[in-house]
Amino acid sequence: MNRTLVAVCTAVVMSAAALGAQSKPADSDKATDADKNAAASAGIVTFTGCLSPQSSKPDSFYLTSAKQKGVKGAAQTLKIVPATKKVDLDAFVTKEVEVSGTLDQAGPAAAAGGSDKTPTLTVTKVKIRADGC
Repeated sequence: MNRTLVAVCTAVVMSAAALGAQSKPADSDKATDADKNAAASAGIVTFTGCLSPQSSKPDSFYLTSAKQKGVKGAAQTLKIVPATKKVDLDAFVTKEVEVSGTLDQAGPAAAAGGSDKTPTLTVTKVKIRADGC
């Protein structure tokens, strides 16, 4: 009788240990979801479109036919500004690209009292989608 009781107790403890080990990956999935939510709350957005140079200013770019990922709506034009010098946009001119960064709806000139109402995207990541637009 004592051996049976010990065997049952051992089986219960081993089952609890196995169940506990299985639940840890679910916790790491929650952390991944939390990271995604943190990025979304930080204002990171992704657009696809054609990268065009601004003719009047060097190192100034526009994303034409821009569509925001996950949002239905008409295409728009965005002014593109690299977040750092490591974001080299020159290599992607006249190509269809996917860009991620933070969006300023007012645009820097509008915020300073100017008339430019084009939204500005400060780009942190860029990748090519197609060789041409």
